[in-house]
Order: sequence, then structure tokens, then C-alpha cells
Amino acid sequence: MPKNGTNNRQPKLASGKGYCRKCTKIKSLNDFYEATNPFLDTNGYMSICKECCNDLYNHYFSIYNNLEKALYLTCQDLDVRFNDEALKQTQSHVDSILSKGKKIDKVFGIYKSKLSSTGKNNAGIDCFRFKDSDYIENTNIINSNKEDDIYYKTLEKYWGKNRTLWEYEFLEEEMVKIKASFECPDYGMEMLMRDICFINLEIEKVRQTGKGDVTKLIETRSKLMTDANMKPVQATGAEANDQITFGTLIKKWENEKPIPSHLDDEMKKYIDTYMVGHLAKMEGLNNDLVNKYNESLKEYTIDLNSLDDEEDDS
Repeated sequence: MPKNGTNNRQPKLASGKGYCRKCTKIKSLNDFYEATNPFLDTNGYMSICKECCNDLYNHYFSIYNNLEKALYLTCQDLDVRFNDEALKQTQSHVDSILSKGKKIDKVFGIYKSKLSSTGKNNAGIDCFRFKDSDYIENTNIINSNKEDDIYYKTLEKYWGKNRTLWEYEFLEEEMVKIKASFECPDYGMEMLMRDICFINLEIEKVRQTGKGDVTKLIETRSKLMTDANMKPVQATGAEANDQITFGTLIKKWENEKPIPSHLDDEMKKYIDTYMVGHLAKMEGLNNDLVNKYNESLKEYTIDLNSLDDEEDDS
């Protein structure tokens, strides 16, 4: 219901004028952005003025102190497409202005201008509404608790700044998959793995948008995998492990990753005492291992004779 019982119905407008549903003012059409929802904004312009759109962004930015979150929620409220490429261009533009010590008061306006050049899908059809947003099901950027902020900063530190959460999550998942299949013994290998993750991200984005040369990206990935000995043809030696005996595998592991000497001595002590000593006692032998076994069990053994003596004394 309109505040104070006032009528919020759009008044009759003169030519070249528009009505803002937010501030209820009649303004020049130059004070409105181009429409994103042609079913509601039939005059070709949004029904909320530029000033109110930017005020909405400033409201969310004051809460989250995060450009991406503020733009996402503003786009959601105004039914405007949340676009990855437009977001990057906006961030770059904003950073450039701030680096010069200037003030920014129309960030949403900057985003809207960047969106105009990225608003068509692969079929050439305009798609500017929020339902047309990129990776919207994976854009989990509304939650702003401290843990999420720390997580986001950690991702920025490792993968670099100015990426969407969808990109960070994609890169993280790719790294998990690669490290699950191949060893990463040093920083050099990790750098190659990291570069491969970036290439996989670019390939995925080209396939999503239909823009770019996938062939060149795949060739680059292939060269990186060759450098890292990660190509399938290079993995056949590792797959041969499935065909060798378990004893041979143990010998291989002992040569490549032996148990530390202090653990080796500790394990030998337990095996000799509780396994070999126990078996030797079962066979009726009497040797040092049997003596060690009997001695180790004393603290866990109840002496019935001593219990009888205690009962007699009482």
C-alpha cells in the first residue's frame, strides 16, 4: 500500500517524460535507463529513475561493502541481468576511477552501460532480465557472514582478484580433481596444475558463451599436461600398478616413500611383542619375545592370588 494513503498510480505524462515508481516523480526520459523488462516497461525505459537505481545499489553496498554482492541484489530487485563480463568491466572501471582519487556515485549506471554491450545470447536475442543471469544457480554471493568473507579472501589470495564466486568454485573443483589423480610433489608442479585449471575455466566459459577459440585453448592445455607428465599416454606406467603383485607394490612404496625410522622401530617393537611373542607362547616356546610379551601383559592382568590374600587380611 502506498505510504500515507497516497495514490501511487502513474499519472498522465507529457511527451518525453517518465514516471518513477520509487520516488514518485515525473522526470525527463534521459533520467531513466533503457528498459530490461519489455513486458512491464512498455515505453522503452525502466520504471525507476537512474537516481533511485543508484540509491538502491548504494544501500546494498553500505550493508555488504562488496561491489559484486551489491550489484547482484540490485539487479535482482530491478529485474536486470547479472552478467559476468559486465561485472568485470564495471569493477575495472571503478578501480580506475578510485585509483585517481575520484568519488563514484553511480556504480549501477556504470554496470548498466557495460551490460548494453553484452546483452545478447548466442542466437542474437536480447536477454537483459534477471532470469537471464549467468550461472545464477551457482552465484551464492548473498550470504555475507564472516566465515564466507574469509573464504572469499582466501580464494582471492590463491587464484587472484576480480573473479566471480562461480569462477573461484570452478577453479577449486578442478584443482581437487587434478590433485586426486596426480601427485603434487613441489611448487613447480602446483603452478602447472594451477595454469591447467585456468585453461579449463576459459574452455568452459567459451562453451557457455559460444565466443572464443576452444581449439587453441585445448592445445595450450595439452602442452601444459605434457610438461607436467599428466597426459593419458604418460599415465600408462602408473596404471600398470594394477597388474603387479601386492608384494611388488609394497617394495615400490618402501623404496619411494619409506616409513620414517622412528616409526619403523616403534612398529617393530609392537609386532615383535604382541604378534610374534604371542604366537611363540602359543607354540610353547620360551625365549626373549615370550618374556617381553608376558611382561607387557602384567599391567593388564589380575593376580587372583593377591586378591585372595587381600581378602584374608581384611
